[in-house]
Amino acid sequence: MIDAIQAVETRDLDQLRKFMERIIVVEKVADNLALQAELIHNVHQNLDWWQANREHCCHLKYTRDGQIVAVVLVKNFWNLCSLFVTPELHRQGIGRALIQAAIQQCRALTERPAIRLNSAPSAVPFYASIGFRHEESTRTLPPGFKAMALRL
Repeated sequence: MIDAIQAVETRDLDQLRKFMERIIVVEKVADNLALQAELIHNVHQNLDWWQANREHCCHLKYTRDGQIVAVVLVKNFWNLCSLFVTPELHRQGIGRALIQAAIQQCRALTERPAIRLNSAPSAVPFYASIGFRHEESTRTLPPGFKAMALRL
């Protein structure tokens, strides 16, 4: 199997933690080190939450030649809290394919009218191209981050 979208498994956790940390640092999702550290901490919390609440999420990975090259996590079937794609594979439809697969699963499992997320500044155009629109946030977000939603 060359490319595949599959459910994340517990045995993937160590690889996922390192993969997501690397992307936060390499892609400079945040310019300052304190915010990078906060984002990495948030990723670890989300993975810990997933591990304790697997039946309440959609967590998918995209593998190429057996390696995880992208991942999406949607908590409670409406809160898209993580999407990471290996930088070298951007603009190849992998992120879009993962989100579409996650939306397909979540649509049947949530009563919420939308999937929501808080986008890093560099990802806002990508999410907008999929149909996510700016929403007001009830939380204070880091500079440049945008709350967005996709109506189901």
